[in-house]
Amino acid sequence: MSPRFSASAPLDSMSEEELMVPERLALSFEVIPPRHDADEAKIDRLLETLESYHPDYIAVTSSKRSGWLEGTTAFIERISRTTSMRPLAHLACTAGSRTELIGWINRLVDAGVRGLLALRGDLPEEGLPEHYPQHADELISLIRQLERQQAARFAAGRLAVGVACYPSGHVESKNEDEDFDVLLKKQRLGADFAITQLFFDAQDYLRFTKKAQLAGVHIPLIPGIMPMTSLRRVERMGELSGLAVPERVRSALAAATTPEEEYETGMELTTELARDIVAGGASGLHIYTHNNPDNTHDLLTRIGVDNDQR
Repeated sequence: MSPRFSASAPLDSMSEEELMVPERLALSFEVIPPRHDADEAKIDRLLETLESYHPDYIAVTSSKRSGWLEGTTAFIERISRTTSMRPLAHLACTAGSRTELIGWINRLVDAGVRGLLALRGDLPEEGLPEHYPQHADELISLIRQLERQQAARFAAGRLAVGVACYPSGHVESKNEDEDFDVLLKKQRLGADFAITQLFFDAQDYLRFTKKAQLAGVHIPLIPGIMPMTSLRRVERMGELSGLAVPERVRSALAAATTPEEEYETGMELTTELARDIVAGGASGLHIYTHNNPDNTHDLLTRIGVDNDQR
């Protein structure tokens, strides 16, 4: 499978169905700000590998481990300074009060960001302070308000605002309808696109996108793909996402007798998932790299995405 899907036939000879097929598979990556003691050569190699695919954007996470947005901003500054990749920053309610978040948005824009992924973030046990935004929809409104106030700064352009969506359902949602209601509200407030959280079955994503469209969602719903390199990682990510790992995935990985066999099994499962998603109509992939360039390159090669062709 090639990242470029359309043939070289003239437009007037192509069927309506062929005209609807995207010419180019959209591709983006998620990376994690490195620790202060990270091997600089490894980070350079990570960025070099990802840049070779000419991604549409590279999303940088934020977490307590990296000093919240301090680490995110520093990594984005490095990406902007040393590569041609377009950075997008995770912005979570957990990062601070409304006033603090305005300061962070300005710093991120100064660092080179022209897009933000608005998230609630993982709640601490005691919950969020009352003066913090409580949900991602409040962040979207804040970003759009700040954008209007600083319109000249963007040369008549705008910030891209992404959000999260959940093909397997949000762990706190009462039912599927609530998931769609929340997504519709985010869209109404100004979200431009959504990236899916973890899922294991292509049909979960394909059914979700179809139902979302019927509900009135028209923003792109970009499938997030995590390389399933080991049962331990899969179970850990499932735990963090509040998802049960399907028995077919668990048993296939558990049957491996060596780490190499486990890796091969997991990557084949991931490749099958990605191929089925694209075959089902997805126009892009968002790869959760976990800062591992080798796994990312291996997965894209298996899928058929060649960095020389992008």
